[in-house]
Amino acid sequence: MCVFLKIMNKLTYFILLIILTASSCRAPKDFVFQNVENFSLGKADLQQTQLSMDVKLYNTNNYRMKLKKADLDVYLNGSHLGKMNVTKKYTVPRMDTFSLPVVINVDMSNALPNALALFMNSEVTVKLAGNVKAGRHGIFVHIPVNYEGKQDIRSGLKW
Repeated sequence: MCVFLKIMNKLTYFILLIILTASSCRAPKDFVFQNVENFSLGKADLQQTQLSMDVKLYNTNNYRMKLKKADLDVYLNGSHLGKMNVTKKYTVPRMDTFSLPVVINVDMSNALPNALALFMNSEVTVKLAGNVKAGRHGIFVHIPVNYEGKQDIRSGLKW
């Protein structure tokens, strides 16, 4: 009977430790979008073009995180430009601005009608919608991203 009580006592402490650990984990706060820079053109054809750029974000969390995956739809002036993907792991510094290299697969059927408007106006409305998979200590969660704001496209171009 004494052995049974010792096992139950240890099991109770173990379960309590798991509950305390799980309750202390908070969902990470959203990253704050700052701007986009270093645009460059990759593979280009009439159906699809690869556009590379660095997205500057600020980590509002007080801890480092690993960004594992990002899957976002990109809209310019209300038109769907394409999908932005990040497929490799990236370490995000705590309480700091970081630059995330991304590739957008641009659907040219949606981009060509708006190309003239993009060259006429340097400022466009950029919308990002989707989710980012990020976390730490092996626990990753999906963080929804819903950003919309004005962006000066010409400031990020490499000439």
